[in-house]
Amino acid sequence: MVKCAKIFEGLFLVGYLLLMAGCATEEIVQKNATGSPLETKVWFDNHQKDYSATVLNYIEDLQWQNAIVSTGEIGEVVEVPFTLTESLSASTKEANQYNDHHRLMFVKDEQNGYKLFYVQIFANDEDYNVQDKNYNYYNIKDNFDGNIYVQELATNIGSKIKFKDGEKIEHSNTGKMQEYACVYYGWWGSDGSFTPIYEVGCYGGGGGNGVPSGGGENPGPGYGGGTSSSNTPSCPAGYRYKLGECVFVDKITNLLTGKAKCLNDLLTQNGNDFVKNLFSKFEGTSKFDISISSKDVVMGTKNGVESEINGKTLKPKGKLIEIEISTSRVNARAPIEVARIILHEYIHADIYRKLGTVLATNVENLDFKETFEKYEGEHHSVMAKLYVDSIKESLKQFHQLFPGDIKAYTDYYNEAPSDAFYEALAWGGLRDSNVKAWNELSAEKKASIEALASRVEQFSKTNPCNN
Repeated sequence: MVKCAKIFEGLFLVGYLLLMAGCATEEIVQKNATGSPLETKVWFDNHQKDYSATVLNYIEDLQWQNAIVSTGEIGEVVEVPFTLTESLSASTKEANQYNDHHRLMFVKDEQNGYKLFYVQIFANDEDYNVQDKNYNYYNIKDNFDGNIYVQELATNIGSKIKFKDGEKIEHSNTGKMQEYACVYYGWWGSDGSFTPIYEVGCYGGGGGNGVPSGGGENPGPGYGGGTSSSNTPSCPAGYRYKLGECVFVDKITNLLTGKAKCLNDLLTQNGNDFVKNLFSKFEGTSKFDISISSKDVVMGTKNGVESEINGKTLKPKGKLIEIEISTSRVNARAPIEVARIILHEYIHADIYRKLGTVLATNVENLDFKETFEKYEGEHHSVMAKLYVDSIKESLKQFHQLFPGDIKAYTDYYNEAPSDAFYEALAWGGLRDSNVKAWNELSAEKKASIEALASRVEQFSKTNPCNN
């Protein structure tokens, strides 16, 4: 089946939830540039910076001239179609969504002016016309088959709603997890494969009756039985509410699998301030995103010889920094060593981010390609000089998740893992004659680090990722 990568020029609305509950009579009203779309555009121009949603970074053409205004039970709704930058399309990792269409939806809100939503429409029929002006929040055509993904951009909470012949397909409570899906921006290959690059959001099955919720005179659309925006727990700065907890607001697309994914999740969810701050740098003003993925084998060159390595971080491709982690190497390592490998590669990405951000703002003084080539070989020297203490503290905290390892180490060596032990771990991948900081250590210090680092391989007693 041909998978459409083009973005629609028409519009589509997100109240599909309300619709399923049996809409009250609605009034569809088209307005010209002097009406609601103009007011909405002014509001959006003034408030766009208040949102950190991924979608807002990849809008190429927001088609205000094609805005649809409709009114009904929850009041006035304005929907604006748009196309994506860089010829991107949207789908899931399984590549089972196609013919994608995109809209921003604005719902009147007395307190803030508007509530802002992102609507993605995936029609099963690649020729299905979503440009029909009557195809909107209050009115879904009776022959529509496909899925609609709705995300409130203030919270990033989203819901997936499935339609058959224009009717919402209800899901049982036991089937909700099966309906859970994460959507990515990426590219379709000529062979029909989809390469995910940027995570857009994750969406639960749209159970419930979809009645709008949130209180107030003009409540925003609900999430098909999910948590309404007004009841969403507040999260600290730099975090967002997702799947029942506050998680980092980041631009990291996680394509890891198996043990690497499990340990990466543990590291990023339980890391200290260094880990949190490292991740948060890829949000806001950062010029770059990260994609981290598992590969069966990762090859690299050391001292002119190509061999298998734990992982590597590739030079930026446009805005994207790609990290590859070796599945075969990770599966043979203790949990704390895998955490060290992943953190090591994230720091490589952070160095690229810092260098690239500086270059992007000082292009008249520095040649991008020449400077990258000059400093690429210096990453490990920079890491050894500036990051070893931070890595040590992060690994020390991470190790607390594995009390069996700590007990085995203590029983065997008659001492608990010391700061020197975690420092030795932090030097992993940096103990090289090309690394200036390593060369500056005394012979005794090097020997001590080598001896302590070798101990980690002996203790992997508690590893939930092997289950």
